[in-house]
Amino acid sequence: MVKAVALLKRKPGISWEEFIEHYEKVHAPLILKHSTGVIKYVRNFVVSDGITEPDFDCITELWYEDMEAFQSTISVWETEAGDVIIDDEETFLDRSKIEFFLVDERLSTL
Repeated sequence: MVKAVALLKRKPGISWEEFIEHYEKVHAPLILKHSTGVIKYVRNFVVSDGITEPDFDCITELWYEDMEAFQSTISVWETEAGDVIIDDEETFLDRSKIEFFLVDERLSTL
């Protein structure tokens, strides 16, 4: 299994509530429609302490069956479907602050 993590920040002027609303109702369905290799997709919205502004607003986790499935999904970014996803990101994300990486997940159970 391959896991990718994205750290995302909303565009200035977009409230936390608007960010979540757009991500859940518009962007997540676009990702699921066009990213055929994704087998699990989790959005973890960062809760602010009300004092400081967090560096990012969402920690997104995407699981793929294997590296081939990951590469297949990544290749979508080179298509019209990828353009649709990027155009949507421009409406609610600060794309200059996106951090995206693969991780080696280790799970400990109690």
